[in-house]
Amino acid sequence: MRYSILQNKKECYVCGSPYINIHEVYYGRNRQKSIEDGCCVYLCGKHHNQSNEAVHFNKELDKELKIKMELKWLEYYNKEIEDFIKRFGRNYL
Repeated sequence: MRYSILQNKKECYVCGSPYINIHEVYYGRNRQKSIEDGCCVYLCGKHHNQSNEAVHFNKELDKELKIKMELKWLEYYNKEIEDFIKRFGRNYL
């Protein structure tokens, strides 16, 4: 199931435009865990992969999303940092 524990509205997390993509914040070997845990955000094309501002090309935005999502994950699941590290392999804070 794809949803976001960080957002209630289905709009671009960065600019509020209508979204066209769901971005798994923790990707690679953690992509499925991101989907399962709701560690996804809604993004418009400009902020997903269609410009230099996009999360796929902007390391600062990527890091910001990882940090915000980790904080939300800890709160949402009422877990500790050690639990996050066990689940996703590292701490982004």
